This record gives sequence, structure tokens and C-alpha cells, in this order.
Amino acid sequence: MKQLKTLTLLGMVLGLFWSCGGTKSAEAITLKKHQFEALKTLVATKSFVFNAETAYPMQSYDAMRVTSALLRNTGNTAGRISLMGNGDYIKVKGDTVLAELAYFGEVRIVTSLDPRDSGINFEGVPSTFEITENEKKQTLRLEFDIRAKTEPYSVIMQLYPNKNATVFINSMSRTSIRYDGTLSAFEESISTK
Repeated sequence: MKQLKTLTLLGMVLGLFWSCGGTKSAEAITLKKHQFEALKTLVATKSFVFNAETAYPMQSYDAMRVTSALLRNTGNTAGRISLMGNGDYIKVKGDTVLAELAYFGEVRIVTSLDPRDSGINFEGVPSTFEITENEKKQTLRLEFDIRAKTEPYSVIMQLYPNKNATVFINSMSRTSIRYDGTLSAFEESISTK
């Protein structure tokens, strides 16, 4: 009889924990849906900015060895470089996209001899601009192709409901690079680099 009471009490306690977990899960799902709707609204305005916080260059082994030596004692590695405080960004304002991003990687084809052109800089109207919504994962994917002064870029932006974002930039002249950062509404008062 005592065993039966113990099992009944144990079952009630487990049932209580189970029901509390389900409530929290439902709240989390509702919150994520609201965040996803807010993200879709922000992107639909075509007035937002991606602030890059970390760069992940894709380099060959030899380039990584050189980069590691140059970055020694900085807190960065050849595969992960902090951009905090640099002001690197991609801005979308209407049909125009503007970017100023530091570049850490290998240049395959030199398109400019000006050392100020070493970063990824472009401004203009992309030749293609596509937004894809993944309702199941609750993410948005922006893909666009844009031409800078000296080279074309293919850009993929993966946007998440918590306003985090990952950006992949590909070019025929350089190795690919990935940036992680945050997304926010574009404000005219934001100064450029």
C-alpha cells in the first residue's frame, strides 16, 4: 500500500513538471512567432542595417599561418576576427544597398592598386534581389548580386527572429568570407565609417 502511495505521488510530481514544461514551450513558440513577424515587417520596409561583429575568412592553410602570426596576442584567430568597434555594415535603404566591410582573406585577382579598396565596399541597386521565407525554421534569406567599382559580389543574408544575422559574400576575385552580426532598423542619424 505504501508503494502505491509513493508511485502515485511520484506520478503527480512528474505530471506537474511535464505540464509546466509544455506551457513554457508554448510561450517560447509564441514569442518566436512574434519575433519572426517583426523581422518580416522590418525587412519589408527595406530600411534596415546589418552591423557586422565577427568575420570568418575562408583561407588556405598557408594564408592562415601568416594571418595567425599577424594576429598573435590580439584575441583573434585566422578563422575568427572580431569587428567590434569597427563600424562594418550593410545598409538596405529602398532599392539601394550600401556596404563597408573589412576583408580578411586571399585576393585572387587584383582589381585595384589603391590600398583603400582592400575592403568590401559597394553602393547601388543590386541586379537581383530575392527574399525567401522559411516558415518552418522561421528565417528569412536575402540574396542579391551587386557590382562594385571593380568587381561583382554575390551576397546571401540569413536573418533570424532574434535579429541576429549571418552574411556570406562571394566574389570571383577573392576567397569567400562570412560575417555574423545583428540587424536593426535603419536610422538616418547613423554615421558611416
